[in-house]
Formats: sequence, C-alpha cells, structure tokens
Amino acid sequence: MHEDSPIFSTIDAARSEGLVGDAIERRVWERHGVTCAMLALDSSGMTRVSHTHGIVHFLSRYRQMRDLALVILERRACLAWRCFADNMFAELPDADSALGAAFEIHRALRESGLMVTEQEPFRVCLGIGFGRVLANGCGGVMGEEMNLVAKLAEDIAQGGETLLTESAFRSLTAHASVPFEKISLTISRVDVTYYRVRD
Repeated sequence: MHEDSPIFSTIDAARSEGLVGDAIERRVWERHGVTCAMLALDSSGMTRVSHTHGIVHFLSRYRQMRDLALVILERRACLAWRCFADNMFAELPDADSALGAAFEIHRALRESGLMVTEQEPFRVCLGIGFGRVLANGCGGVMGEEMNLVAKLAEDIAQGGETLLTESAFRSLTAHASVPFEKISLTISRVDVTYYRVRD
C-alpha cells in the first residue's frame, strides 16, 4: 500500500477544517518547512550506455558509484538520501557540506577507476542548492530551490561538473577559496543565475 504524502495529508486536513488560500499555505510551511542544502546527482550517459551495453551493465556500475557516494554523504552529516533511476538526492546541513561532498564524490570516482564502458569512466553531474523547502517524508523535499537543483544536475551540468544555485553560492562560507564561473540563462521561462565550479 502506497503511503500518502505528508504534505497532501496536511492540505487535506486544513481544507476539512475550512481553511483556504493563505491559511493553508501557512499551515503547510509551519508543519513541513525546513532549511537545508540539497544535492542532486545525475549519472552521465545512462541512456547511451544502456542502449549499447544493456541496463544491467549500467546498473551494476551505478550501484558501485552509489556505494562510494553514500560513504561520503554520511561522513558529511547527510540528513537524508534517496535514489530514483540513475539519480541520487540528498539533504545536508549547509551548502559547505554539500560542496565538500561534491568534491569528494568526483574525486572518489576518479580514484576508483570505475568505468561505465571499456573506454569511458563513470562520471556524475551534480547540482547544489540551499534554502527553505518542504519536507515530504520519504519523498524528500519539495520547493522552488529543489526544482532548480534537479534542473542543474539533470539538464545543464556535464559529466564531472558541479553547479550551484545562487542561494547556495551566497550561503557558502568559503567560496572565495574556490574558483566559480557565474552564468545566467532562462530555464522553463524563468531567468536563473547559477555558478559552475571551475577546475
């Protein structure tokens, strides 16, 4: 049996009490609002590699990558994590922890020698955000910042890259010591500024 979303349960209960509009909005944010860093990871080349080598071949490599990443996330005080298809999502206390985890994940993959094909190393695309979002139980977190983080990881970052939302970048305590490239573009008709970590 599928468990309903805690957020939907709160909305339904609020409506049953006769609340509407802004009152429901306040109730949901009061009960489910959290502030944290978000890290989204997308595997590079799943569609292409699965087409040429098969899905089981890809998933066996993905599992090895996941195990490497989980050790790092747990060491960085990961609050929660989950996987879906070839993606991983995690919440961490702050953007510094998330950026440190991103650096470690990329480095661990390079040092492991994990290959997705005979000629191609396994690489991941990472997006990092920070802000107030809605905690939705085992479904993770929801909100504008999480939407942007997922877009950065899945649609914009290249294999081996880490991209930060403007909110994540501004919340870093040590960004002066790391070179970033500021980029602006329009995503789904919304003007967005994000930061690419420069090697």
